This record gives sequence, C-alpha cells and structure tokens, in this order.
Amino acid sequence: MKNLLTLFLISLLSYQGSAQDIDSLKRQLISADFTANDSVNALILLGRELTYVDASLALEHTNKALNLAIKTNNLIGIAYAYRNLAGIYSFDGSLFISMDYLQTAIDIFEAKNDSVGLGNCYISLGHTNRRLQNREEEVEYHLRAFNIFRVRDNIERTGVSAHNLGESYFNSGEYEKSTSLTLLAIEINDSINKKPVLSACYKVMGLIALKNNDFEVAERHFLKVLEISEELGENSQKVATAESLLQLATIYKQMGDADRQSKFLLSAVKFTTKYSLPKHLQRAYLELVLFSSESNYQEAVQQYIKSYSITSDSLDQKQLRDRRNLTKSVVQVHELSQAKINLEEANLLQSQKIQGRNIILSIIILSAIVLFWLLLKYARLNNKLKSQNATIASQKSKLEELNNTKDKFFSIVAHDLKTPLFSLKSFSVLLTNHFDKLNKDEILTMSKKIGDSVDNTITMANNLITWATVQMNEYQYNEETINLSELTSSTCELFSQVALEKEIELVNAIDNARAIIGDKNQVEFIIRNLVNNAVKFTNKGGVVELKAETTPDGLVKISIADTGVGIHADRKAKLFAVGRKQSTVGTAGEKGTGLGLMLSYEFMKINCGNIEVDSVYGKGTTFYLTFRAGD
Repeated sequence: MKNLLTLFLISLLSYQGSAQDIDSLKRQLISADFTANDSVNALILLGRELTYVDASLALEHTNKALNLAIKTNNLIGIAYAYRNLAGIYSFDGSLFISMDYLQTAIDIFEAKNDSVGLGNCYISLGHTNRRLQNREEEVEYHLRAFNIFRVRDNIERTGVSAHNLGESYFNSGEYEKSTSLTLLAIEINDSINKKPVLSACYKVMGLIALKNNDFEVAERHFLKVLEISEELGENSQKVATAESLLQLATIYKQMGDADRQSKFLLSAVKFTTKYSLPKHLQRAYLELVLFSSESNYQEAVQQYIKSYSITSDSLDQKQLRDRRNLTKSVVQVHELSQAKINLEEANLLQSQKIQGRNIILSIIILSAIVLFWLLLKYARLNNKLKSQNATIASQKSKLEELNNTKDKFFSIVAHDLKTPLFSLKSFSVLLTNHFDKLNKDEILTMSKKIGDSVDNTITMANNLITWATVQMNEYQYNEETINLSELTSSTCELFSQVALEKEIELVNAIDNARAIIGDKNQVEFIIRNLVNNAVKFTNKGGVVELKAETTPDGLVKISIADTGVGIHADRKAKLFAVGRKQSTVGTAGEKGTGLGLMLSYEFMKINCGNIEVDSVYGKGTTFYLTFRAGD
C-alpha cells in the first residue's frame, strides 16, 4: 500500500513542467522512504522531462533507471526506460538505435496490455517519423497517442499529445487543424503549469501566424516563448527558444527593423552556441552573413564566416563527445541485458537439477525455442548493425567532404581576396605619397585601376557569399518554364558592346520556341558567365555562337562555342574543382574572379542539369549545358 501511494505521488509530478518540478523530482530521489520501484519511476520521469532540456542528464538518469529495473525485474520500468532511450537517440539523429529500443518497449507494453505505455511509444514514433519527414506516418502516430490519452482522461499526456499533433498538422499543411489542437494544448498545459511544453505550443502558434503573414501576432507568440524560456532558465525547451529567436529576426527583417533583426540574430548565436544546437547556429550565422552583406559590411561578413567556422568546430567536438557517451551507453545497455539473460539461464539450470526428468525435458524443449528466438533476434540485430555501420561510414565520408570543402573555401578567400586588396593598398600609397609628382593622365590611370580592382573585389566577394550559401544548402531554388531565346538575347545584348570593341561576331542562333525548366536567375547566371568567358578569351575578329538542340532522350542541349585561345588539357580536367585557381587573363587583358565556373557547376547540379566542355588549345572552346525541356 505504501508503494502504491508513493507511485501515485510520483505520477502527480508528471502533471508539472516547470524547473521547480524537475528539482522536486531530484530531491525525491534522495528520500529514504523510496523503494527500488519508486526510484525507477522517478528516474524515468526525470529522464523524460530532461530529454529536450539536457540530453546528457536525461541519458544518465535513464541508464540508472534501466539498471535498477533490470536488477529488480521491473518489466514496466524496463519498457519505459527503453522508451526514454529511444527518444534520446532519436533527438540525436541515431534513428536505427532509437527504433530498436522503441520496438523492445512496445513488445513489453503489448505483452502487459499497457495502453498508456503504447501511447507514449506512439509519441516517440511520431517524433521519429517527423525527423524522417514522413508526414503521413507522423500525423497517424501522434493522432493515435492523442486518442489514447483523451479516452483515459490523462490530462498531462493529453496536453503533450495535443501539442505534438498540432505541430504535425502544421508540418503537413493542415493549418486549421493545427490551430485548433495547439489552442487546446495551450489551455491544458497552462492549467497544469507545464511550461516547457507551453513554450513549444506558442512557437507553433507563431509559425501559423507567419504563414498568414500576420507579423504582429507572430511576434507576440514568439516573444511569449522567450518569456517562458527566461523563466525556466536551464530547464527551458531549447529548440523552441532557438527557433523563436530566429523567427523574430525574420519578422523584423520583413518589417525593415535592422537593429532588432541584428539583435535577435546575435542572441540566437549566443543561445545556440551555449546549448550546442549546430543546425540553428548555422542558420543564425548564415542570416548574419546575408544581413552584413546587404548592409555592405564586408569585414563583418568575413568575421561571421570565420566565427562560424571556429564555433562549428568546437560544437562538432562537443557533439562527438556526446555521441561517444551515447555509444558507450549502448554497450552498457547491452551488457545489462546480457547480464539479465545470464541470470535467468543460471536460475533455469538450478531448477532443472531440482525437478524431475519430465520437467527437465520440458525445460530443454523450451530452452531450444528460446535459443532459436535469440538466434533470430541476433541475426536481426546483426543486420541492423551492418546497416548502421554503412550509414556511419557514409556520414563520415560526407563530413570529410564538407570539411575539405570548407578548407578549400577559406584557401580561396585567403588567396584571391588578398591580391586585389594589396593592389588597392599599393595604388593608394602611391597616390598618397607621390600625388604632387603625378600628372593628370597618370592619376586617371591609377584611379581607373583602383576602380577595376574594387569592382573585381566586390564581384569576388558576392560570388564567394553565393557559393558559401549554396554549400550550406540554403540557396533558394524557384523552378519555372524559361523562354531560352529571350534569356540568351538579353545576355547577348549585355555583351554586344564589348564584342563590338573586340570586333567579335556574337551570334544567337536559338529559336524563339525553345523553352527549358529551371531557376531563371541561376540559369541566367550560368549562360552570362559562359558568354562573358567566351568573349573574354576570343581574339579580335573571332566568333562566339549560341545554339540549342533537342537530344534523343527529350532534353535541351545548349552549346556556347568560341574560336578563342582554348584550354590546356591539364586545366580542363580541373576546370570545376573547388579551391583551384582557374582565373586567367583575357585576350584584351580582362581580369576575372576565378569563381564563375565553380558557381556555374553548382547551379547546374541544383537545376538537375549537366555541364561539359570540349576544347582544343589554340583553336577554341565549346561548353555544353543540358536542361529539362519546357512545354
């Protein structure tokens, strides 16, 4: 009776969500009146509440609960501990391990006919499918959980599942349902003072208001999230807080309030750095880079890129340490499970010695069945392990590739930006120190060179920012049907004067009916860059010609051919390589940034196209662009 009463008191704690209640759970754990089962329940509740607040502490308390539950053969405690572990690993992105733990918990709850336990598992399944962007399954599992807790009149769990379902409806674009469920969640969680969930609810309401372009209402909801976060302190809902800071910066950008936009972006950097939220930190720094670029603060652009790199490396190290702890935990859980199996086998052997022959025979048969099941389970786990190892290897390869790209990017910045800046410095010093000794023509010549160097530097900086944006997968792609003839005609018109001065015949042989599919701004950049290069590297009296044809598989193939100087075979193989210094001087001494072809290559990938080059040194070059055909 004492144990039941204590368990009831612990369950009441789950109706609360403030920092004070988390601290209450911690104090309860050191109570002398607690039994082993009471401690298991308290540790599980504490681990669940800390999952989205402090994953490391959540893992520590959950592992203690699992260890104690296995020692006392508390099956429901074991199931809830596995469910907590599934949530922690899912939040970290280790979805294979999460699903394995979750299935173990579901098996126990189904065997015990525990609908509340199954409802909690459905919440975890909903979150996992959300991270996989399986919207239909995400809604289905959160709806199952909501129905279970509503029927059982479990107020606290109904409030949580209503919030989860409301956010799932938002993700799937059902905004009316999302609003209805989220308002219900706010009412419930406010009544029971469950503030971490309440802050997440206001975040969803802010997102809905943004969808309706109601910036004033959205601002009010996101500020409410920050108010609750400040009240909770270390026990706040970190993701909701980070997203609200970024969304507020977006709102003030739309309102044209640059000061508040900058303020909240800097707050987002500070918050996401403190609580190790790398994805949100990346978004914050990207917005700061764009903000500084638009405000023409070039030094700030470089500083934010550098700061992001340094902070990102630091967070990567912390994330690596956290994942080492998670990996260590997997081993510990496996050892605990194995110890339980070994203990059961030892008891079974002892029973066999005491019982008669018939019982021994029955036990042998049962043991054979159990062994067969274990072998099947082992085979299943082994297959999952192989799949996980393959995934880890793939992720490692991608990480190395991204790191190499980052290093190459900064080598470009270090090499290519210093040269024009040194040139500017030299001309500036020369003008300052020898102004009285230079004639008007010399001053005009130097001024023109300074202007050209500034133009080159600005172009290079813009290209570097665009390239960095593409590499961080934040560049917007707007697909449409493009009239190719109109686009190439405007491009040829742009370079007609330069071609005329070099006595180059610029021919646009693309028919009016030709159309392709892609992002117009990106396609225009690619063609403009290639035509510019063709004119730049074609000698006086040469020809630059644009053509288009339909390939046998229904694609549109554009050719941009010139009779220019051509490309060496060794340079052609590395033409689109990141970090290679490809810029050369044109036939009339024109200078470039060396980034145009790199960006063209990246944009062709984004537009599902292909770029090829055919060149004979001394005779000319032809670039081929392949796009999907438009109607």
